[in-house]
Amino acid sequence: MASKYGRTVGALSIAATLALFSAACGDDKDGGGAGSTPTAIASALGSAGSKAKDALSSASAAAASKLAEIKGGLDATADATIGPIGTDGDRTTAEVTVENKTAKTADYTLAVEFRDAGGNLLDAIVMNIDKVEAGKQGKGTAKSNRKLTNASKAEVGHAVRH
Repeated sequence: MASKYGRTVGALSIAATLALFSAACGDDKDGGGAGSTPTAIASALGSAGSKAKDALSSASAAAASKLAEIKGGLDATADATIGPIGTDGDRTTAEVTVENKTAKTADYTLAVEFRDAGGNLLDAIVMNIDKVEAGKQGKGTAKSNRKLTNASKAEVGHAVRH
């Protein structure tokens, strides 16, 4: 059940990227987009940046919404930690650790957000760390949906134990 959430956020990220490029490029034939004047291009890029920021905020909200849909899930954000960012090919990664402080094996679904040094949201993903035994830790790797520029940290936006 939880794996569909990762696909949903991935689709939202793709939609946000497509919105960014379609707004920036326009549909004129000379390749400059938005009328090709410097002012028009700057205006289109500013608008595209705003649309991309809104889309990423929406993706983050959609991820949180999907986490809230988990039946019987409990907030476990305090049980999750995240390591420094790295790379895997052209994707940004971060190791995520959850500590199961309960007496039963549990699954975790987490929203991980990649941010730049200014705290701006660059990408958001939903991931699972399944079958973490009671009193033990489970590990997983958060991997961005796309190539990120200027990513400086990853953080757990929310985690649900179920």
